Amino acid sequence: MNASGDVELVSETVGEDQYKITARAQFDSQAESVWPLLMNWERFIEIGLPGMTSDFRWLSGGPEVVPATFQFDMAGATLKEEIYEQQVDLDQGRYLLHYRTLEPALGIVDYDAALVLQQLPGTGTSFEAVRDVRFEPGASPDMLADVVKAETQYLKDFFAA
Repeated sequence: MNASGDVELVSETVGEDQYKITARAQFDSQAESVWPLLMNWERFIEIGLPGMTSDFRWLSGGPEVVPATFQFDMAGATLKEEIYEQQVDLDQGRYLLHYRTLEPALGIVDYDAALVLQQLPGTGTSFEAVRDVRFEPGASPDMLADVVKAETQYLKDFFAA
């Protein structure tokens, strides 16, 4: 994390048409206050991608139910995703949520993602969003990297003191 507290974004090539996109930020809230938003995916998308999505609906499961599948529309495509794992370690102040795409969309063949919260001393929380992505041949990761960075900034702003 950089000294100014901005969102840090790293995009790495890990193979042909494969990338690891990571966004990091520090939130001015306790991890236990951030976690419920990550579990309520409909609200998470509303805050993290304002005005960029529509028609969210649960296909199975729902908030705080894992596994859970859902879909929403973005940029003219329907994205179907699954939350497939959550881990909470209250002793360590660490929260982890894994999710993945279920169908290709927007030039993305598939991705597996993790959202990680780590309680920091005091009232801050370290947030990390990691996406391992495989794109259609020749597709650029730039649009997704921009979305991941913006999403993290919107979440950081939401939890600003």
